[in-house]
Amino acid sequence: MKNIFTILIICSFISCKVNPKNETTEKQSFTLTGTINGDYSDYIYLNYGTIIDSVKVINNSFEFRGVVEKPVQGALNLKPPAYSHVVYLENSNISIQADFEKKILNEIDHNTLKINDVKGSYYAKIQKEYAEFYQTNQNKENFNSLLYDKLKTFIEENKNHPFSGVVLGEIAAINPVLTKNELLELYAKIDTTQQDKDYLEMFEMGIKNLDNYGVNKPFLKFSLPNTKDNDINITSFLGKIILVDFWASWCGPCRIKHPDLIKLKKKFEDTNFDIVSVSIDDNKKSWIQAIEKDNLNWTNLIDIDKKVNDELGIPAIPFNYLIDENGIVLGVNLSIIEIERIVSEKASM
Repeated sequence: MKNIFTILIICSFISCKVNPKNETTEKQSFTLTGTINGDYSDYIYLNYGTIIDSVKVINNSFEFRGVVEKPVQGALNLKPPAYSHVVYLENSNISIQADFEKKILNEIDHNTLKINDVKGSYYAKIQKEYAEFYQTNQNKENFNSLLYDKLKTFIEENKNHPFSGVVLGEIAAINPVLTKNELLELYAKIDTTQQDKDYLEMFEMGIKNLDNYGVNKPFLKFSLPNTKDNDINITSFLGKIILVDFWASWCGPCRIKHPDLIKLKKKFEDTNFDIVSVSIDDNKKSWIQAIEKDNLNWTNLIDIDKKVNDELGIPAIPFNYLIDENGIVLGVNLSIIEIERIVSEKASM
């Protein structure tokens, strides 16, 4: 399920209402057209559901045609090695404008499609508004109540739309900023027959994790080997506030965050704050090379069998837990800004 997820993005829902008479439901098929700025003239691939389609990019343009029973999340990919990009499909005329560029990961050039604009997609419209709401409000002290109120209004107006299930699944499992009761109240409002089963499963998994290892719950006790094959027990860090960060050498988004973690460690080097990185690599050599290259000068552990990862029910990496001096969870999958705020408050007490 890991490849389904990207960073959670949240938007504004003021006018996000599904109208059964709009163009996305009158049309019985979809057309996805796109223009790509840059020197790319190979194949582009579209995946959605069980469908894998491809067309040749000619004169920086491409076109896909198809039919979906309901709005779905798909992915556009260029010729491998490549990064995929999420695209939302519904039976309407959808157009995108994108840029082509090369990005290096592990010293290998990856073909990358950066989508700049989408037209004709209600799904993409509400997703964009959702992101804008989150980015505008995420650092406000009353963000949780703002988010709950917006979601309540949005889901009441979009109970049949699959994006409602996406939102709840991701909030429950990836960014659990709402309480279990709030999530269950919102979940009761959606039409589950119209939702993607993966996100319904994600929601159930997230609710279970909130019961077991959510905020104010004792964190999992475990031992894992470090780079010298010595087992380190997480309880040896009692007395410190620790950020337990889950990652892997092959995870691009994980490694992009490492410079921020280094700055975080330095900012609080005179406090009782520390970082413990837990990798789910299955290749120790790649793991150690990444540690050295990224200058991770704190405790590094490896969870080759993914037993700890699975017990915690981590749906995607990067993922983190902030733990207090007594081993109690302070926050789950927090942003750097949120971590700084909490650690600063603890340090001033």
